[in-house]
Amino acid sequence: MVTRRVAALLLRVAVRRWPAELRADLAREWAAELHELARTGRRWPMLRFTASLAASRAATPLTGRAVSRRLGRTAGVLLLAPPACVAVLVLAGAVMGLTYGWLGMRVPWAAAAQLPTWSALTALLGVALALVVTRAARRTVRVGALPTALGVVLPIAVTVTATLALLAARGESRIGEPVPGLLLWLALLTPALWAAGVLARRGRVRAAWLAGLLGALVAADAAVVLAVVTSIPATAPVADGLPPDSVDRISAPLWLFTCWTDSSFGLPRPTEWERFLITDRVLVEPMFHLACTPYALAYAIAVARPAPAAVPGPEPVPAPA
Repeated sequence: MVTRRVAALLLRVAVRRWPAELRADLAREWAAELHELARTGRRWPMLRFTASLAASRAATPLTGRAVSRRLGRTAGVLLLAPPACVAVLVLAGAVMGLTYGWLGMRVPWAAAAQLPTWSALTALLGVALALVVTRAARRTVRVGALPTALGVVLPIAVTVTATLALLAARGESRIGEPVPGLLLWLALLTPALWAAGVLARRGRVRAAWLAGLLGALVAADAAVVLAVVTSIPATAPVADGLPPDSVDRISAPLWLFTCWTDSSFGLPRPTEWERFLITDRVLVEPMFHLACTPYALAYAIAVARPAPAAVPGPEPVPAPA
């Protein structure tokens, strides 16, 4: 491709204008950027990029600007993703409400399909967000697995705090009830992301996804169990012949999946009344876990994977003597 050859030649000219101790790092970073532009077929942006490098003064701190751009992208991804998860949750809930309104007048199983529909839409939109985050993560700062995990978890905590504060300002009741479960979820999600990052850094990407998904599932399940235990008693008196307002702890491992599917999976516990109590008191939090988990794992694994080797450009054709 002629455009790629011209861009590669301009890139080599730009690299030669810099001190020898900086050339290797600059060449790798610029070649990776050039490869990404070429891969996506963006010919004119590729030429503009390399021409601007070749024409820029060597004294200009391009490395500092590159680092600043990466830091800005990193902050943007990590700070915007959690609010996007809240938007995913709201959008999926709105679509679920419209779907229920349409099905409610047509089929008898419309009510039973509400939670599975909300869960499926939340998971689908969460995966779409994870794909966007994965693409953006290629141009963010690469740090250790633990700082990455903390960098993912802390903005989620800030978003949760801001959301609860907003709800409290609007006079919503029971704002403090989900706090213990959310804190436990974040505390357990951090080592799950750390483990996934460590495995991905070693090149074991499949193991990273497996460990991350398992750890995130355990974190969400433990958080839901804590939320149910702290809000619904294990035993309660029977009044007026109605079932007691209690939930037997024997079915605790299923509570997360009950919140997602409104099902007992053919088991005697939780009963239909217990499922109603669980989903009445603990409903939004499991959906939020479902919305956040795909992007959190995708980012932790994407930034931990070894950077792809830059594709070298063609060698320059020597000018005739």
